[in-house]
Amino acid sequence: MNIQELESAVAAIGIPARMVAAGGHAQYSWSLEQAEDGAWEVYWLERGEKNDLERFTTENQACTYLLGRLTYSQILAGLTWGDAAQ
Repeated sequence: MNIQELESAVAAIGIPARMVAAGGHAQYSWSLEQAEDGAWEVYWLERGEKNDLERFTTENQACTYLLGRLTYSQILAGLTWGDAAQ
């Protein structure tokens, strides 16, 4: 999975685009970006701090992790794919 595929999947499960900064970072969103050392980072950016930072070797690993985390959040919120489509 790459960033473009992640963006499509996020939209399909009903996550607002503003909640994910794929390929960069933005305040009060899940950010996914490649660090200077080549690792891929996934974190929640709030007040300039990287919260819940996870680092991965590949773009695929980072995208898959973030998609799983977002999907789990949707399940906890009681939403299903049918709800998101409405």
